[in-house]
Amino acid sequence: MEMKYLGLEISKLRADMGMSQKELAKDICTQSTISRIEAGEVYPAIDTLLKIALKLHVPVEYFIEMLFHKNVLESERIINEIEIHLKAHNYKKVSSIIRQNKIEKDNIWLNLYLDYILNTAEYALKIISPENCIANLKALLNFSNKTTIQFRFLYIKINNSIANIYSDIGERHKSLYYYNKILKEHIHENYTDYKVYETLITVLFNKTKVLYDIQEYDTSLETANQGIQKSKESSFMFLNGQFLYYKGQCLEKKAAPLEEIKEAYKQALFFFEFQELPFYIQAINQNKKQFLH
Repeated sequence: MEMKYLGLEISKLRADMGMSQKELAKDICTQSTISRIEAGEVYPAIDTLLKIALKLHVPVEYFIEMLFHKNVLESERIINEIEIHLKAHNYKKVSSIIRQNKIEKDNIWLNLYLDYILNTAEYALKIISPENCIANLKALLNFSNKTTIQFRFLYIKINNSIANIYSDIGERHKSLYYYNKILKEHIHENYTDYKVYETLITVLFNKTKVLYDIQEYDTSLETANQGIQKSKESSFMFLNGQFLYYKGQCLEKKAAPLEEIKEAYKQALFFFEFQELPFYIQAINQNKKQFLH
């Protein structure tokens, strides 16, 4: 049994949530017990492990798996490598990584994650149709163990991908259904793991774009402002420029005062320049130059 991997993962998840050993131990066990578990010195009792899992928002199966498998760190390496290539939109490489790595069948969450990523990569590469991709992703959502599908907010990511595909094929009202479903269930929750806010802010931005495309400018503007506010609250500012750009476009459509429109675009340009995003800098300078002076 690999106690050291279990201890390292509990320590990592606790730190990611900004939680002390004392806070994790509260109503579960003593702080010294948590310390020894994280150091890999003792096995936690199953009821203790279950309470720790609940407090850290992970399925207990993930921890149990960690006690019996030596390949946990290798799994993390695969996930990190995939996510690097996803950010670069290198879907061929993502597909290749998944197909070249054999994952044990009882590593349930990782297999769910890889199935999700493979489907979205093959959709992007036009290997599978949007309809097939949506059907496959919905099948993953129907996975019987709801706790497992919620780990690392995989449930939210899959729903967001379904919504994006519906938007791609012009079924925007269906995409809005999924965006609204995610936001209704999660946007008002106070998560200690702030990584979820990155995903939720992305959903808000996707919803803003779709609402703008179907000419619902009031609601699009409201959603853009919500995204800007949530970005401030969570310190995830990576889409602030895009939110402000759409805010400016909505204000234009609503014939808002010129100064309001100018302010939105000037702030958007500030964020694009600060984040060194040449595509967006060029786009705003070319398309909205009349509002930048």
